[in-house]
Amino acid sequence: MIRSIETTGKTKELAIRAALEQLKLTEDDITYEILELGRSGFLGIGAVPARVRVSYDDGQSEPTPVKTRG
Repeated sequence: MIRSIETTGKTKELAIRAALEQLKLTEDDITYEILELGRSGFLGIGAVPARVRVSYDDGQSEPTPVKTRG
């Protein structure tokens, strides 16, 4: 089943690295989508962190819906 988490960091690379450390996966095991590139601001004022969504396959199959009669 495909699962995903969102993480942030000063840069997109740091945000991806944070997700990899949290999930204990390698970059080959994931796909990522950049939600916000982030920016440093002026002298740190107005800084916005980079935000990414990291998706991975947890190895479990999708649950099969159960049909009921009625």
